[in-house]
Amino acid sequence: MKDFFTRLITSFVLVAVVVGVFCLREFVDYRWMFALFFAFAVIGTGEIVVALKDKITVFTRCVVIAFSLVLVPTYMFFGITAITITLISAGILLIVEEVFNFNNVTIEETSAGFFALFYPSALIMPMLLINDLEAHSLTALILTFLIACANDVFAYLVGSLVKGPKLCKAVTPKKTISGAIGGLLGGVIVSVMFWLLFERNFIFDSLFAEFILFFVIGLLGGMATTLGDLVESAIKRKLGIKDMGRILPGHGGVLDRIDGIMLCSAVVYAAFAFIG
Repeated sequence: MKDFFTRLITSFVLVAVVVGVFCLREFVDYRWMFALFFAFAVIGTGEIVVALKDKITVFTRCVVIAFSLVLVPTYMFFGITAITITLISAGILLIVEEVFNFNNVTIEETSAGFFALFYPSALIMPMLLINDLEAHSLTALILTFLIACANDVFAYLVGSLVKGPKLCKAVTPKKTISGAIGGLLGGVIVSVMFWLLFERNFIFDSLFAEFILFFVIGLLGGMATTLGDLVESAIKRKLGIKDMGRILPGHGGVLDRIDGIMLCSAVVYAAFAFIG
């Protein structure tokens, strides 16, 4: 029971922080959202670096952490092209270490470094792009968080009630097929409900076309969220750890909370970038 209340209190705090940042974004300055993404990148990278332990070199740790620190500021002041150049430069540094530290670095360590460079920092880039959309950026941001959260909640509730065959037993013994289906339904429901309540006739003249758009965004966003959860579970299983961190009592680390959001944001960004 104590663990339940700890998890519940942490959940309320997380929701309050995210809602607070959204309010600052909307009523003060849209760049406040970047502060949240900066925290995601830096703390999440710190967690993956710690989780990898001796699987990456000290030099690689420095490169990976440095990239997470400059990711959001570089995007804010210089744009996506500068971030791409920075990412490529960091990757080159990891490769070059194979030459200058030949006797002390292995291919496996370099590969682990590339993984840490990409996950989570590079996967947070769609969130940065969403926040800078010329049209519908707030809608896209809200949908990203709503779909990911609804997927988690519905997956847990349906999976707990229906149970049944496991979704991917080798990766995680907890997730069920019924839970995954429930998560997809949750994503679709919140996406369509959000459209019905707030956004009708904001993109197309046809209500049916808009319904299909939000239905598909909810479905694909839910799929991406589930895949993100499975990827995180696979990583933890490979590393032999339960949680990526301890910063969020009852929930684990930041990566344990944003694993699905990162992949969901890519789907939502693609959809809204396509419709302009």
